[in-house]
Amino acid sequence: MNRSKSLEQKVAIVTGSGAGIGLASALNLSRKGAKILTVDINAETASKSSERICKEGGEAIPFVGDVAKEKVAKKMVEQAMNHFGRLDILVQNAFGAPDGAYGSAVEITIDGYRKSMEILVDALFFGARFAVPAMQSSGPPPTHEPIHHAGNNLSNSKPAPQEIGRIVNISSVHGLLQAAKMLTYETGKAAVVGLTRQMAIDFGPTGITVNAIAPGHIVTEAGEKSWQTHGNAEGFRLFELQYPVRRTGVPDDIAHAVSFLCSSEASFINGVLLPIDGGLSIQLQENIVMEVADYVHNNPDLRSHFDLDTNNQRK
Repeated sequence: MNRSKSLEQKVAIVTGSGAGIGLASALNLSRKGAKILTVDINAETASKSSERICKEGGEAIPFVGDVAKEKVAKKMVEQAMNHFGRLDILVQNAFGAPDGAYGSAVEITIDGYRKSMEILVDALFFGARFAVPAMQSSGPPPTHEPIHHAGNNLSNSKPAPQEIGRIVNISSVHGLLQAAKMLTYETGKAAVVGLTRQMAIDFGPTGITVNAIAPGHIVTEAGEKSWQTHGNAEGFRLFELQYPVRRTGVPDDIAHAVSFLCSSEASFINGVLLPIDGGLSIQLQENIVMEVADYVHNNPDLRSHFDLDTNNQRK
């Protein structure tokens, strides 16, 4: 099989593919031969993503809607099946930050909490609920090569289930580590991990693997503009010091892992949470406290894109 087109004849749905990690994932899957349904709540970005894929020689169509709604998620899968005739891959990356969602349990609004859980958890539940039956009815693609394992040569062995689907859920290092005033995000991303593991157990026997990725700080195009507008180079370097590799991530760092988990090479990987964070989540923070303190002391004018002035506007 041509590795550059290892996903040829496969169909993928990528939610939140209007920008950032979702767009990078959709492009990377397309470059490996997959046909893409680009999904976003914004019609313009969903269309631009599919147009970009088509300009590169791939095949894609857009779908617009809030996938945290059951009927929308159902329609999303139906559109992929109706247009492409099958479904093999679901990458769940949709994200939004509703008003009133940040703070402690006594500070966030009830509406903000509920809407956050809809976006972070319900969307993934509905996506899998409708995608799994579609994958099962699609069966393996024509180019599928059965996996041969050691048990094939044992007298009592049974053939392994055919590979028919891949689900990749995007969690976060915030699903592993907690930050102050981030109750809804931390809770939601941790729930993604539990959801992924349970689905891996439930659907693995049918030939569908389910895994999750936990990105660290990923600087998207929007994030870069925010840093340029509100932060400065010294402030960004402070962020980089938190990572053992001394840099933050970019969308392609996540996209390449998504493509691997969707490939036949990853057929024995199931129920895994893969942190892609430059080593952030395995590092004792006390080890870098003094280094960061010295850096802050030596760079009094540093600004972060998280800094706020007295008018509650980003500096």
